[in-house]
Amino acid sequence: MSETIETQKMAPLTRWERVLDQFLGFLAAVVLMLMMIVTFIDVLGRYLFLAPLPGAFELTEIMMAMLIFAGLPLVCRANQHVTVNLILSLLSPKIRYVQRLITQVIMTVVLGVMSWRMWIKAADMLVQGDETQYLQLPIAPVAFFMTVLMGVSTFIVATHFVRIIRRKGL
Repeated sequence: MSETIETQKMAPLTRWERVLDQFLGFLAAVVLMLMMIVTFIDVLGRYLFLAPLPGAFELTEIMMAMLIFAGLPLVCRANQHVTVNLILSLLSPKIRYVQRLITQVIMTVVLGVMSWRMWIKAADMLVQGDETQYLQLPIAPVAFFMTVLMGVSTFIVATHFVRIIRRKGL
């Protein structure tokens, strides 16, 4: 009886994975709560006092980016990426194993390259002093935050690759 990727038992979480999950989950929850507060104040001000919260759109943009990148390592760690499994059940276990390895390698390379390029862009933003248009908040710290979390995601996907190799050799 062959198991699909979805039904395979995940290895128990290591200590660093539990700490990372808790930290990033808490961070994402705080950012989401702040985003809801900003939106609530903006809507309340707009409709009750005809005075929206200045810079609410910029704050929401920044927090949305932070929320997405805080969630990326969580998605990578839980291996919950969006997938389309049209032919997976037709493949032999050996082919599925190779497919999983290739997928993990591609994801590691793509995330790694994106992290590297984002770091360069964040450094450029820091040097140039890029700011948001209305509130004039520096953008570089957010870009570095995104870069670090992309790097964490890269590390997590690479560890998945190693675990797949260790569990079952070709």
